[in-house]
Amino acid sequence: MERIARGNVETMVRDYIKKNPELIISMRMGILNVSKLSRRIAMEEKGYNIISIRSALNKIFMENSAADTTHIDKLLSESKITLQDKIMVITVDKRIDALNFLSATYLTDSIVYIVDETKNKKFDLPKSAVVERNVSSLHIFSSMEIVKTPGFVMKINERLFSYEINVLQLISCSNETIIIINRKDAIRAYEALMNQ
Repeated sequence: MERIARGNVETMVRDYIKKNPELIISMRMGILNVSKLSRRIAMEEKGYNIISIRSALNKIFMENSAADTTHIDKLLSESKITLQDKIMVITVDKRIDALNFLSATYLTDSIVYIVDETKNKKFDLPKSAVVERNVSSLHIFSSMEIVKTPGFVMKINERLFSYEINVLQLISCSNETIIIINRKDAIRAYEALMNQ
C-alpha cells in the first residue's frame, strides 16, 4: 500500500534525484535503467509502490531527456580559458594590504587570497598564514549568459572529474570562474575544458 503520510510519490522521486544529480546526467544521455533505479529507490525509500516510482521516473526521464545540454557546451566552447602557473593560495585571519591578488574570498573567520607570485616579490605574512604552493589557476571568462544558465559550473566540474582532477578551489562570480588545481594536473585540466 502506498504510504500517504510521506506525500506524493513524484515529489519523493524528484527529491531523490536532486540528492543524486548524477542521475540527471544519465537521464540526459539516455543511459539510465529506469527499472533498476525504481528498485533501488523502493529499497531506500520504504513504503512506496515500485510501479508508482517507475511511473514518476518515466515522467521525469521524459522531461530531462528533452533538455538540451548543447547550449552549455557551446557557452563553454566560446569562453576564453587561460592557464596560469606561479600561483599560490594564502589563507590568513586578517587582511594583507600590500598584497597584489587575483582574487580574495572573505570567509567567516579567514580570508583566502589567490596570488600571482610574479607580481608579489616581497610581502610579510602573519605566522598563522597557510600558504599553498605548486598550484595553478584556470581562469574562465564567459559571456554574461552563464549567469542565467543552470549547470554551467557543474559542466566544468564534470569535465575535470572525468579526467580525475581534484578541484582545490573554485570561485564563480558573474561571468568569471577561477579554478585552482594542483600544478601537476594543470595541462590535463586545460585539455579537459578545451576538448569539445
